[in-house]
Amino acid sequence: MVRSVEEEEPRLPAEPVPIRTPRVEVADDVTALHAASVGLEDGRVITGESRQRVLLFTFDDGPERRTTPLLLDALDRYGVKAVFFVTVDRLDGPGNRIIEQRELLKEIVRRGHVIGNHTVTHQQLPLMTTTAITEELDHADRVLEELVGIRPRLFRPPGGSRSPRADRILADRGYTQMLWSHGTGDFQVDAADDVESIFRRVLDRREREEGVRGGIVLMHDTHPWSVAAFPRIMQMLESRNCELLAQGEELYDVVGDPALFYEARDGAEPGTMAPSLELPAAVHEHRQELRRAEARARCEATLASR
Repeated sequence: MVRSVEEEEPRLPAEPVPIRTPRVEVADDVTALHAASVGLEDGRVITGESRQRVLLFTFDDGPERRTTPLLLDALDRYGVKAVFFVTVDRLDGPGNRIIEQRELLKEIVRRGHVIGNHTVTHQQLPLMTTTAITEELDHADRVLEELVGIRPRLFRPPGGSRSPRADRILADRGYTQMLWSHGTGDFQVDAADDVESIFRRVLDRREREEGVRGGIVLMHDTHPWSVAAFPRIMQMLESRNCELLAQGEELYDVVGDPALFYEARDGAEPGTMAPSLELPAAVHEHRQELRRAEARARCEATLASR
């Protein structure tokens, strides 16, 4: 049963949460290049799957001035970099809300996260005319280039909805579409416990039934319960890593680089899917050594504190 926000989650604050870092412009060209994923253009459609326990967090539909700042602080606490697929109607137009969310987008960039295009109005592309799609993309490119300095190369289709026609339009513009492999159902519920529980079940089911141990996680930074769920998800992964460490198994590895999932299209037809992520053995083992050292220190400290 879905529990109410009033029972389990704090209400949205009456005023937007202040961004607590100094106001500066996007720091430099390197920051903008990273935020826009320059070098990841014209790729195959990223499915987001991995048979290794590698996870990349992505957040759709923001930025939202009342919730995204809280998420940014939580990401910082856990040392996680994410991909934010932004809806441009939150960034365009008059009013204090728009002004604050434009600054918030710059703050996302300054903190080292990646920005992707999620259209202007969040309509599913296959239901739109070619002219309407082109106008949406032009509009989004213009606003995001103004704010970031460079238009993003990554694109997430609203609802994950695709068609051969939409795939061709996006490929012609050099976009790389990024889907996801692990949903959290956070747009269907209204409590952090439910978001964490759904993610846990999806994680277990995909590994048990399909051998998909990791991949790209879909969340939304516009919901307070989603933002509240993120630390719970991280704590759950850390707890699991303690168990996996004791069993000598592969640990969960949260990454922040979408390039790991990228493969150039190289003349393949638009809509061609990229293979699932498989880190090279030496890279994977090196990262696992780091995760084991971190987990060993954290798990021992947790046991000592009991």
